[in-house]
Amino acid sequence: MYLTLQLFTLAGLPLAFAWLRNLPSRGYAVAKPLGLLLSGLLFWWGNILHLWPNRPAAILTSAGLIFALGIWQLRGNWPELRAWWQTHRTFILLTEVLFALAYLGWTAVRATQPQIATAGGEKWMEIAFLNALLRSPAMPPHDPWLSGYAISYYYLGYLLLAMLTQLSGLPSVIAFNLGNAAWFALAAVAAYGVLYDLRKTPRPGAALLAPLLLLLPGNGTALAQLLHARGLLPAAFWRWLDIRGLAAPPTTAAWLAPTQFDWWRASRTLHDYAPISTAAHPLHQEVIDEFPAFSFILGDMHPHLLALPFVLLAIALALNLWRHPATLSFWGNTESGPRHWRARCRFWSGYGLVIGALGFLNTWDLPIYLGLTVAVLLLRARREQPTAPLLDLGWQLLPDVLILGAYSILLYLPFWIGLRSQAGGILPNLFNATHWPQFAVMFLPLLLPLLGVLHAVGRRAELHWLPILGQSVLLLGGILLGSLLLGALVGTPYLQAILRGEPLMGQNVELDVVIAALTHRLLHPWTAWLLLTGVVALLTASLRPRTPLLETELVFPALLALLGLGLTLAPEFIFLKDIFSTRMNTIFKFYFQAWVCWSLAGAWWLTRKPTHILHRIALTASTLLIMAGLLYPLYAIPARASQNRNFYGEAGAGTLDGAAWLAEKHPDDWAAIHWLNAHIDGRPVILETPGDQHKAYVYAGRVAAFTGLPAVLGWAGHEYQWRGNYDEQARREQDLEVLFTTLDPALTRELLARYHVTYIYLGPTERNRYPAPALAKFAELFPVVYQNAGVTIYQAPKWDAD
Repeated sequence: MYLTLQLFTLAGLPLAFAWLRNLPSRGYAVAKPLGLLLSGLLFWWGNILHLWPNRPAAILTSAGLIFALGIWQLRGNWPELRAWWQTHRTFILLTEVLFALAYLGWTAVRATQPQIATAGGEKWMEIAFLNALLRSPAMPPHDPWLSGYAISYYYLGYLLLAMLTQLSGLPSVIAFNLGNAAWFALAAVAAYGVLYDLRKTPRPGAALLAPLLLLLPGNGTALAQLLHARGLLPAAFWRWLDIRGLAAPPTTAAWLAPTQFDWWRASRTLHDYAPISTAAHPLHQEVIDEFPAFSFILGDMHPHLLALPFVLLAIALALNLWRHPATLSFWGNTESGPRHWRARCRFWSGYGLVIGALGFLNTWDLPIYLGLTVAVLLLRARREQPTAPLLDLGWQLLPDVLILGAYSILLYLPFWIGLRSQAGGILPNLFNATHWPQFAVMFLPLLLPLLGVLHAVGRRAELHWLPILGQSVLLLGGILLGSLLLGALVGTPYLQAILRGEPLMGQNVELDVVIAALTHRLLHPWTAWLLLTGVVALLTASLRPRTPLLETELVFPALLALLGLGLTLAPEFIFLKDIFSTRMNTIFKFYFQAWVCWSLAGAWWLTRKPTHILHRIALTASTLLIMAGLLYPLYAIPARASQNRNFYGEAGAGTLDGAAWLAEKHPDDWAAIHWLNAHIDGRPVILETPGDQHKAYVYAGRVAAFTGLPAVLGWAGHEYQWRGNYDEQARREQDLEVLFTTLDPALTRELLARYHVTYIYLGPTERNRYPAPALAKFAELFPVVYQNAGVTIYQAPKWDAD
């Protein structure tokens, strides 16, 4: 897969040179994700328009066309590029060495824990999507767990992985793990390139700090676990910290061995309490707070991770936009003629293409990095018109912003038309305030570098902090009051249930309990206040008339810091309503991107030359906290490997075969799956045991997951999350229960025809769940096409179309 990725590097390199000409690196480090993304998008559109099939030759054609487009755009610039190449050899060498080492290093990590397992992540969903994309002749790909439907999820990342899988010729169960290593390496070099370009005087060696800070440290829970296990701090401290699993006193007073380390806990550092929770009966609400090191160690290929290299590409493009010569305006009517409109078209096409792709990769990221790009445009406008009213600047930018937003959506219209989701709008967060000590533990390695950026901005912009603190207090009060009023008007799931007199979490709710929860929320605003203070300071420094900040290299790190502050501040007041009706997923998606932004801004600050003794002390303290963060991978990697060995034995250990454990634990199933993959083309529907009543992370839907063939129903609960309703799943659950238990041949045929089932799969799971006499009917009705000791596959006739 490494050589395949280099093919896409070659495809993207000319366009990177053309599009990111304002950066010292000329986009070399992000050429890898750029080439892969653009080739994938052209391949997707060509398949949508039936110009070519889902085959390796079409992928190569797409990459070749992207390369040709880049060569055409570079015409006449070859002397300039030769000069750049000669003066940036060290940077190029370090980029390629970093990519190779990151790829090989993380491949070795994946070999310690290669299992594509049911629990402890979303791997079965992800391998199901990958295999479905490998099987689908046309886009959109079919849903492997709901036959007759297309995937209703942001699947572009899986399409890119499927392209690499096809070209490399690897089995999907190996490509899955190599893909994790590939995305780690892509993120590493992209982060390296961003920090290289952030500095006014690029230093190739110093820029290596960006991938280190982004990808390797964990949050502070590793240090907290070690201190807790050793009993070094009093019990009152742990009760105050209130991290689940660490609040009670330790049972022993010994240092943790790596195999005893709870690597999962780091992704649940924060937690909320339900509004009906009391001190005597605490009711916890789960909050997900992943960060890159956790996600890569977990090994899932989930959209937030698949989008990471392309998020960094979007950041690089935003930086390139900021560095664009001031003489070329993107807004207003200061210029006219062909040159001006060509510039606008390049902006809309290139930036809209990448920003829009984020919606297809991980929809949450689209508004975040569209916002970053708009902020850059606004700061450029302020730089060009230092005394203009802010409202006037906004009006000047509005046409370009609207066109950019529309372009980002229209380029991916086939995806948006077919998407159904659980999103139910934005709701006010009335009850849950983040406990600031937990927030500090969550971002422990990044907080001091973040404060360093804020301090540098404050000094350069000559901020007066006392008025800013006062403004943030007033603003916080206004936001809290607005949230309460909005909550009273639109309601929240909790308030609506209370007003209807319905029980919550199985308990009747008294109004005074809810009032107590609201009061507690209002009396604990510290996290929101601190974050809001940072937001007010950075906005003041960036947007006030004649601000000196815009003439320094501080601008873009300050903008990244501001974006991270906004992302962590937002869940204090709002969250996206989903089927869980909590802020769990909002924090998950926003905090992950805040880590990305703060790691880049913090890495920039850490590479600055210290100017006074306090700066040196802060650098030393930051180094110590980063080292504390590095405790996480040092403990988590062996702990994760040990856990996998305990569950799955030595199956697959030391290899990259994600299904080796399946071949050992369920040999009959795996032999049958292998036969299906070898002998069945296309996407005929299969019948197998579904997940039972919302259940997930269980041994169901396994045939569809590892073959990509569409099953009548797989993990119904996940389909609920993807589609936002349970109507079709509930109907199929009833039909499948009848189908597997009835003795009536006519009814059996009717139900099989309803779902166009071609293959009936009876393995140990089906035989353990359903009565043998009912399963015996399939032998009387249909011929056997495959059989081993534990599995029989029957083939149904071709049913008439509805």
